[in-house]
Amino acid sequence: MYQITIETEEGETCSFECGPNEDVISAGLRQSVILMSSCRAGGCATCKGECTDGDYELFDVSVQALPPDEEEDGMVLLCRTFPRSDLHIMVPYTFDRISFEAIQTNWVGEIKTCDKVSSNVIRLVVQVLTSDGTSPISLNFMPGQFVDIEIPGTHTRRSYSMASLSGDGALEFFIRILPEGAFSKFLTNDAKVGMRLNLRGPTGAFNLRDSGARPRYFVGGGTGLSPVLSMVRHMKSSGDQTPAKLFFGVTRRDELFYVDELKTLKSAMPNLELRVAVVEGGDGNGVAGGTVIDLLQAELAKDDARPDIYLCGPPAMIDAAFAAAETAGVPKQQVYQEKFLASG
Repeated sequence: MYQITIETEEGETCSFECGPNEDVISAGLRQSVILMSSCRAGGCATCKGECTDGDYELFDVSVQALPPDEEEDGMVLLCRTFPRSDLHIMVPYTFDRISFEAIQTNWVGEIKTCDKVSSNVIRLVVQVLTSDGTSPISLNFMPGQFVDIEIPGTHTRRSYSMASLSGDGALEFFIRILPEGAFSKFLTNDAKVGMRLNLRGPTGAFNLRDSGARPRYFVGGGTGLSPVLSMVRHMKSSGDQTPAKLFFGVTRRDELFYVDELKTLKSAMPNLELRVAVVEGGDGNGVAGGTVIDLLQAELAKDDARPDIYLCGPPAMIDAAFAAAETAGVPKQQVYQEKFLASG
């Protein structure tokens, strides 16, 4: 048996034993140390950490969840990490995110709204219910987290980030419709108000950090708006006056959604600036032409404060944003991300 030491953002640690034939997440669960994880299959990056000491083997890791350059730098997915010595692992969240007793992660929800809000986006609102399905409750989560939603009558789940706030009651999601997507077909053809759904979560380490005096930039590509919108809404509800800029971009004009609501949010937050971009069909009515990365680069060139940057969108957008941040001199540790990964 090997000793696994987990160190959190604020320097607190916990330890447990792990055999050579079990992964770190499973070993923790066996000893009531519940680390952040989701898919348990090396595909979602929720359990990503940095191994700073020790030897291990990684098996069946998605390159989208753990790119080769990160793997070379010692980053690991704990659900696919098998120790070959004692390990010391840094995780990107605080100690209070580790649970040492079983917590409820399975829920029942009822569809309250399922409406198309653009040519390729559906707004889904789900009310979480008590275990007997009789009363509405509020699901507690950190802004930026996600839940897995199961297609009724199947064991097929998809992960979606909440755009709403913890305590709002219902969970709000913006979901991109894909022509061959299993969940997209369900939403388009079968989902009805009043239908019950099985939910699992919340989980995810894409959360707001204390930025000190630094401003915050939030960048959402398409439905990547969801988790960053939850973060901005949290800033408003908590009275956080940190200067913030929200960048939202899509490819075509008919893909835009929720812009009026974003403008309303901006008008209620003096510390918030809003930038919207469309690749095809911009340059009008407050919508710029080009990509959301073009907007980000322009603002970084004007801002000397080197902001904290929160990114959610497809891998190509994330990679371009990291490159723009590096060019502008923003330290890598001030850039936080949530990538869209392949379904299933």
